[in-house]
Amino acid sequence: MALLLKQIHKAPFASYIFLVLSGALSTLAFSPFDIKLVLLFTLAILIFFTVNSKNFIEAYKYALVWGLGYWISGTGWLIVSIYYYGKTNIVISSLIILLMGILLSAVFIAPFAAVRFIKFTQNILLKSLFVASTLIILELSRFLLLGGFPWLLPGLVFLDTLGQGVIPTLGVYGASYIIYFFASLIALSILENKKNFLFLGILCLLILIPYKKNLNESLDENLSVSIIQPSLDPFKKYTEGSHLNIEDVLINLTNNSSDADLIIWPESPLPYLESNPRMIQLIDRIEGGSTVLSGSWKYTNNKLHNSMTILGTDQTYLKRHLVLFGEYVPFEGILRGLIEFFNMPMSSLSAGGSNQGLLEFRDYKILGMICFDIAFPLSYLNEIRESDFIVNISNDTWFGSSYGPYQHLQIVRARALEANKWVIRGTSDGISTIVDNNGTIVSLLDKGLRGSLDGSVYKTFKSSFFYLYGYIITPVLALIMMFVLFIIKLRK
Repeated sequence: MALLLKQIHKAPFASYIFLVLSGALSTLAFSPFDIKLVLLFTLAILIFFTVNSKNFIEAYKYALVWGLGYWISGTGWLIVSIYYYGKTNIVISSLIILLMGILLSAVFIAPFAAVRFIKFTQNILLKSLFVASTLIILELSRFLLLGGFPWLLPGLVFLDTLGQGVIPTLGVYGASYIIYFFASLIALSILENKKNFLFLGILCLLILIPYKKNLNESLDENLSVSIIQPSLDPFKKYTEGSHLNIEDVLINLTNNSSDADLIIWPESPLPYLESNPRMIQLIDRIEGGSTVLSGSWKYTNNKLHNSMTILGTDQTYLKRHLVLFGEYVPFEGILRGLIEFFNMPMSSLSAGGSNQGLLEFRDYKILGMICFDIAFPLSYLNEIRESDFIVNISNDTWFGSSYGPYQHLQIVRARALEANKWVIRGTSDGISTIVDNNGTIVSLLDKGLRGSLDGSVYKTFKSSFFYLYGYIITPVLALIMMFVLFIIKLRK
């Protein structure tokens, strides 16, 4: 292995091809493929080439190329939205995906080249901690830069493994830190021919042995729910007269599930505002006075919001994390109208504010999250602590039958485990699920199916360690390592 990597490193063109393919193969570690060990080795390749580069420029190129493969392969399913639903020429669609990959790589991966500025200590464990700290700081930047894009976090691969317990303790990014450390240990051991540490690094792979925790059977105070999955063609949603068919599908499915305590409709199921008179008529058609929690479009202070509301009440949550180009267009005055993709319906939304409070139903406090919101755990620190369970509604119709919705579900499962909360996930055309507080899928309605998913959710009375204290441990550890290495450098 060491000899092969060193031979490839000597040939610049072969190095770039090898790196872009390595980055691309990383996608196999995530859902729906779940070949988890792949990521350790592809990250080790990134670290090997970057640390072993001749100078900063070469290191930057190596990291950029690896990241390009990582992002294009991992998020290439977005072309379904751009080409098929956005009705954009395939060449232009591919170019957009390429440019997006370059941007994400340049911001979130390539700065890793900065490790070339550090004169490392001879201690390989300390070196590995420093490399892991650098990578985790880049990962944490995904929550802030470019509007935030915390997708494909390495720590997600801990789901369904022996190491899964790390997630409710240190969170997904804490699990990422461990992945980065092990990958660094393997890469640096190969680079410096340290066979004892290489053995240690490979031994650590045991944490990724598959393991599924049994469902929690000790909980009570359950609430019966029914998730409505209408599975309607998004192309027809905003055509004239389409609302009649949508209403009929929603009402028929809802009335068949009227025995449930709480009925969940997906994100923005209707093409009109919450204040539209038709909404009142729709509520009147629901049999038995069932309580429905639904996505909706809402105007507040002359701003259009993607919202979640308990129908017939004034309880509303406004989506906080909008999807770039899907829900808002940066530099709108320039980009709007250039291609049809930039003119998609409802692509000029405003984000809701922080600390909006919880939705209340009977004795339950519900934390609402809409689609992309659930990828941002630190945005909801107080709300998660105070909530009884989470409702996540989404419209993954725009991604077709690609692997994007499966990646989204993986994030949902990680959030349930991380928060120690049950999650109800209602989507337009799948994948709708009920996930328990161990991150286990209790029931599921698959992609493309129309129907209702019935089940129960439970209160959890303890906050996870992550949401009490653990969320701060990994960033602090990373900064301490940076400080230690700085002191070591000064002393030399």
